[in-house]
Amino acid sequence: MKILQNHKLTIIAGVLLTLILVAIGIKSTIAGGGAYDGLDPFGLARYGHILAGITWIGLLYYFNFVQVPSLGAVTAETKTELFKQGSIVRRALWWFRWSALFTVLFGLALYHNLGTAAGWDIRIGAAFGIIMWFNVWFIIWPAQKKVIGIVNADPDEKVAAGKRALIASRINTMFSLPMLFFMTSSAHFPIFN
Repeated sequence: MKILQNHKLTIIAGVLLTLILVAIGIKSTIAGGGAYDGLDPFGLARYGHILAGITWIGLLYYFNFVQVPSLGAVTAETKTELFKQGSIVRRALWWFRWSALFTVLFGLALYHNLGTAAGWDIRIGAAFGIIMWFNVWFIIWPAQKKVIGIVNADPDEKVAAGKRALIASRINTMFSLPMLFFMTSSAHFPIFN
């Protein structure tokens, strides 16, 4: 199947499948005599927040549990290959930083919609998420640009940048646990509300 051999077509197929199922659900509601008020834009923002967040945290864990430990055993020549334009490392970093941004943007839209109804659980989770987003865009990404050769840096600068990115990434990994807990606890088992 051509759809499953191309990641872009796979995503498009997933979107179309979702839309078809939503349309069936709407038709079923209306046919059953129920009222349908239209798609809630904040429901769509919630969906975007969850989808972007899964992508972001999935890549965070990939970097920390798979890529970084594996790169320690790779030769300098192999690293050069892994870091070039179009490589898996660059693609993963692209998805990583943009999914972080969209997670925060969708989250802020949801938070704005909640207003004073946002409990402390959401506030704590959001604070961790914003710190993590800041680390991605203003510490990890600038450092990684040196490590992978987008920005010229001598070998000592690359080593220092790699250490800086690793520490910020490990902080994000640590923060992801309370962030995920408090973001989900707000709806399922409130702690501070």
